[in-house]
Amino acid sequence: MCDSARCPQATHHAVHRPVWAGHAESTTTFIGNLGPARRTERARLQGDLDRALAVIAGIDAATGDTASDPAGEKEPCD
Repeated sequence: MCDSARCPQATHHAVHRPVWAGHAESTTTFIGNLGPARRTERARLQGDLDRALAVIAGIDAATGDTASDPAGEKEPCD
């Protein structure tokens, strides 16, 4: 994945959708496995999940596609 500090489009390019989707899925699973006493960690992870879901929605809106296979797409920061 591109370094978002150097590439303003890094997190919103279709080639990164699978990475963000995987991150959202694993974060959701991890949040579900936390015990009730882990409120601070749950809040932090919820922020990460919210960001990942927003990025996925942004990618989908920009590309007009929800496909997670950007076959043939070139890395935008190369």
